[in-house]
Amino acid sequence: MRRMSGVLVLIFYILSLLLPLPTTTASSCCSIKGLSLVRNISELPQDNYGRGGLSHITLAGSAMHGLKEVEVWLQTFSPGSRTPIHRHSCEEIFVVLKGSGTLYLASSSHEKYPGKPQEYFVFANSTFHIPVNDVHQVWNTNEHEDLQMLVIISRPPVKVFIYEDWFMPHTAAKLKFPYYWDEQCLLEPPKDEL
Repeated sequence: MRRMSGVLVLIFYILSLLLPLPTTTASSCCSIKGLSLVRNISELPQDNYGRGGLSHITLAGSAMHGLKEVEVWLQTFSPGSRTPIHRHSCEEIFVVLKGSGTLYLASSSHEKYPGKPQEYFVFANSTFHIPVNDVHQVWNTNEHEDLQMLVIISRPPVKVFIYEDWFMPHTAAKLKFPYYWDEQCLLEPPKDEL
């Protein structure tokens, strides 16, 4: 049995040398040819996309890397910064790496508008998930430290509906698609949801 596993390892090693590295099917503006399986996060592009206090890195995504089922982001919010009040038709999981803040969540997608949200304290080494179409906002309410989170979404690329406040009707929320970090890659017109 040990000999068989050694042979399999050798076969996979040889195949890895012969086969080309994965490429993406995204538009040419965002294609990463010869995408390495192992990448250094500090070398990946990051931007605030016009939102002061945000640093966003797509670690693995649909538009840039051709993923179909999940997308992974690293986001850092400076003290006082926050996401917009929003919802999307995908599941979202957060892992708080450092800092603390507040999650505002209105589980009322069946109502006419989100309404007053529940508040949840989030902190380093905590995790939370957002169900499909639940309106939410993450806010770095810590005055002294950045809030850094690993974010995993299903069904990328994300289509975001943005609210001006918690009492704006769902039907009045503004669709933002493609979202800021996908704009350069996705040029197809959006399809409305909900």
